[in-house]
Amino acid sequence: MNESAEGKRGDRKPAGGAEGIREAPSEPPPPRKAGARRTQAERTAESDRKLMRAALKLIGERGYQGTSLAAIGEEAGYSRGLVHERFGSKAGLLWTLVKRMLRVWNHEGRARTDASRSGIDALCDIVDNHRRAIERDEGIRAFYAILFEVLGPIPEVLPEFQKLHRDFRADIERALRAGIEAGSIRADIDLQAQAVTLLGVLRGIAIQWLLERDAFPLEATYEAVKSNLRRSLAA
Repeated sequence: MNESAEGKRGDRKPAGGAEGIREAPSEPPPPRKAGARRTQAERTAESDRKLMRAALKLIGERGYQGTSLAAIGEEAGYSRGLVHERFGSKAGLLWTLVKRMLRVWNHEGRARTDASRSGIDALCDIVDNHRRAIERDEGIRAFYAILFEVLGPIPEVLPEFQKLHRDFRADIERALRAGIEAGSIRADIDLQAQAVTLLGVLRGIAIQWLLERDAFPLEATYEAVKSNLRRSLAA
């Protein structure tokens, strides 16, 4: 759910793995003179942010199918007509939301990861990034609401979610391969199976937390995942 989470094939990049939905970081605007009116571009950017926040909130609460353009506009303080004008349709808004989600996921995964770390340390960075995204709880519920619905009523974004998971597994496989080359990870492991397993564990933790966040200690759970990685993979 990216501009490209992996970049060009073969490029070495830090392992990511964080997921969340926030406004993409940007340079602060230049200071405005007292009494100066906002530009059209500034007003458009502000309305886009408000509409995206409203969409995240309502989709997280009601799901994509249960969220109308009129409700998004009302939640953001704008008319349904503005949502139509800006995004064309509900599907257009969803595409914008999904692409922004992936862009921020990719940016934050890179920003939080030390490129010099490899092997099990890089895998632990992926786990920590995922935990931070869950703890922040900024759009995670909407992320999973859309993820579940792509299997049924909104298959038009299925390719984007498939790419997200392929790229996530590729990050994990890359860290595993680097660990094997460095001699810190056993050479007899199945890279693909290990990547699928770790991604499945992280997805499962997130879903359980969304269902019943007070049922288990989140930090201890992620620490257990890292301990298991060290025990099962160390050379």
